[in-house]
Amino acid sequence: MIGIQNVSAGVKRDPFWDALKFALIFLVVYGHIVTLADTSSYKVAMFNFIYLFHMPLFVFVSGRFSQIHDRKRYLRSIWRFLKLLLVFQILYVLLFEQLSLEQLIIPNYHLWYLLSLAFWRLMIYTCPNRLLAQRSLVVFACFAISLLAGFINVGEPFSLQRTLTHLPFFMLGYYTADIDFKKYVDRIPFLVAVSVLFVVFCLFFFVLQDSYSYVFYGSIPYWAESSSETLNRFWGRCLFLPSTLLVGLLVMRVVSANTTYAKWGKRTMFIYIWHPLVTRGILEPATASGLIPKSDFVLLVYAVAVTALMLFLSRFRVLKP
Repeated sequence: MIGIQNVSAGVKRDPFWDALKFALIFLVVYGHIVTLADTSSYKVAMFNFIYLFHMPLFVFVSGRFSQIHDRKRYLRSIWRFLKLLLVFQILYVLLFEQLSLEQLIIPNYHLWYLLSLAFWRLMIYTCPNRLLAQRSLVVFACFAISLLAGFINVGEPFSLQRTLTHLPFFMLGYYTADIDFKKYVDRIPFLVAVSVLFVVFCLFFFVLQDSYSYVFYGSIPYWAESSSETLNRFWGRCLFLPSTLLVGLLVMRVVSANTTYAKWGKRTMFIYIWHPLVTRGILEPATASGLIPKSDFVLLVYAVAVTALMLFLSRFRVLKP
């Protein structure tokens, strides 16, 4: 879970995973802020690059730390996610949306993750152990479900598309909880990992300049006006799943188990649920009206500032979820 690693007492936190969560939550903030820029090659490339891996990798980490050690505590964690969703759904709808019936079934903005996480954990909680023991079969089925889900002509309601699209990443994390990933990814030369990630970004910058949000969001069904476009969206998800796994491993290699980052990584839930108050409530109207600049570099500075502000505010108990 974002910000929740020790499901049961006695589970020791690994600084690497907390540091990774902090890197990913910063990309969540930056990914929301970079969209405020005027259309440019950098904006499109950075958006595609970030969304290629950051949420699937978050889902993977969530699955890794979703083991059942105490069934009662596990069930309570699911209820906590749903209560958080309800509280912040009401808050953000009142602040930024017009009241409508669809707000009852569509998680607002970034809150889809809480509902999806509740679904994934509920699936683990209710699934027979005999079935969960069939690891290869379950993982294969999850990838098949992810690919076929796009043919269900339902998008945002109840976060169904995103839940099914990202399901294999959650289960891969769940099944590899006993693997020391850091030991294996460290075998990848650091310069090789950085170079490949740079090449991927350049590919988006110089070649693939279209927005691939319909693939990376995982919330948009395949159906389009033309059958060729529908098929292209299907092939896009087929390419997205393995590409995300590869890039995710390289990102894990680049992230170091820095103790400071690890300390901040324990506050990712706070940053996740509160940062839209600033990005949507302040930065979005301010940049749209021209009150503050929105160049590519300045938006990166904003992301750093918003993340730092969230870390500061997370010290106040009254704001903690």
